[in-house]
Amino acid sequence: MKKQFVSSQEHLQDSFRLAVKIYESGYRPDYIVGIWRGGTPVGIVVHEFLAYMGIKVDHISVRTSYRGVEFYGQDDGKTQTRVHNTRFLVDRVNADDSLLIVDDVYSSGRSVKAVIDRLSKKLRRNMPKDVRIAVPWYKPSHNRTGRVP
Repeated sequence: MKKQFVSSQEHLQDSFRLAVKIYESGYRPDYIVGIWRGGTPVGIVVHEFLAYMGIKVDHISVRTSYRGVEFYGQDDGKTQTRVHNTRFLVDRVNADDSLLIVDDVYSSGRSVKAVIDRLSKKLRRNMPKDVRIAVPWYKPSHNRTGRVP
């Protein structure tokens, strides 16, 4: 597959399209979790759009890192994905809340899976039942988790 680059303007427009799609779906998340780095700008756009539309939603960015590789592109599937900066969510989120995890590209799905697994472990019975994933770009042939955004 040939790597596709998007301009900052395309990125912004696709992020707004995603925000509109979320709004029009009727979904009203209590929390937006942007996955640092790529999901953070998308999460900001989604948050700002929903706030503009009168939807009260809190937001945070969490970071993932990969043990055993120098950079993300080297991931061979055996790499351990670590999740950082979940304290804000652990202190606030309840089982009846809704959680929207936002990233830029859903490729293997390992980052999103790691975030959900980490939150499930930390929140236990407080883990929201309604957790959804939103991304402007999806690579279904790379998905290794069975989860679909």
